[in-house]
Amino acid sequence: MQLAVCLLVLLLLGIEFHIYGAALGRLFHWEFRKYEMGILGFFVYFGVFQIAALPLILLQRPFHEMVVLWLLIAVVVHIYVFIAARKELGSMIKGIFAGVWRSKGLLLAAVIALVLFCCWFAGTQQYVGWDTSYYIGIVDTTTMTDTMFVYDGESNVMEKALDFRYALSSFYIHSALLSRLTGISGMLLQHYVLSPLCIFLHASILFAMGRRLFPEEKKALFLTGLVFILHLGFHTSYAASDFLLIRSYEAKGFCANVVIPAVFYAVLCLWKDRRKREHWALAFVICFSSIPVSMSSLVIVPAILVIAVLADWLAERSWQILWRAFVCVLPNIVYIMLYFMYIRGIRIPIK
Repeated sequence: MQLAVCLLVLLLLGIEFHIYGAALGRLFHWEFRKYEMGILGFFVYFGVFQIAALPLILLQRPFHEMVVLWLLIAVVVHIYVFIAARKELGSMIKGIFAGVWRSKGLLLAAVIALVLFCCWFAGTQQYVGWDTSYYIGIVDTTTMTDTMFVYDGESNVMEKALDFRYALSSFYIHSALLSRLTGISGMLLQHYVLSPLCIFLHASILFAMGRRLFPEEKKALFLTGLVFILHLGFHTSYAASDFLLIRSYEAKGFCANVVIPAVFYAVLCLWKDRRKREHWALAFVICFSSIPVSMSSLVIVPAILVIAVLADWLAERSWQILWRAFVCVLPNIVYIMLYFMYIRGIRIPIK
């Protein structure tokens, strides 16, 4: 029964991502490709969640206030999408199914089977390292104590101060919210909801890259399948493949296989056409939500974007490129400053 609930939660999250992506596109009149909406919506969803969660985390408010606040935000977003963007959402869903129908054949079936096999493989793994124990402990401690980052995730001992290595990212607070709403334990949620979610998002980003690189959908599917075959043959410790197939339910797994590939996809879009505002919006949203998804994105995400933009600037000598890139990485700069203050001894004591 609990596995069925996990499957339902996974499906609902996929729908939510498309709703949040449609809401952003409608709000700012941005036009994104249909296969980009789920990817965009994932980052919008966690970015909005971070905006709601971070102030409450820093103020050490009870966890149930976060649950109530997020439900209210979700209601507002859904009402807005229903009123203002239901046609776009319906068209997007039809477009996705139409794209799948056009790509019907052995190749599509093989890629889907390969992705599902990776989901099954990840679900059968029994790896429980110190990091894993700590992260799942954060989820369970949050739901049991009605606090956020007040207690240590491994020992359940009250912290002396908020640990900014974890408190600046709301990823596991989101898992705790799902646990509170569904009654499913943190271990099951991470293992059977977040793990396949990471794999599906990774596949979606690979397919999106393929569509940008090749005009034919079959070539994009071939690229997706080829990369997953490489993952199955190369999951050594601390490689991206290991985090996809063994530790995909950790924030680091999302950083390695969702956030960083999404940054490369945004860079690819910018290199294709840097004058299009949607491409810069995509880069900004990914950077803005990279920390909410994983603190491991703190430096590497802005570094990737800046290096890629500098290469473009050297070719074109346009200062507008550097200014837009600075705006994109500005959220990461703010987080870096906060974390630097933390490592220099500035603490927020637990009340």
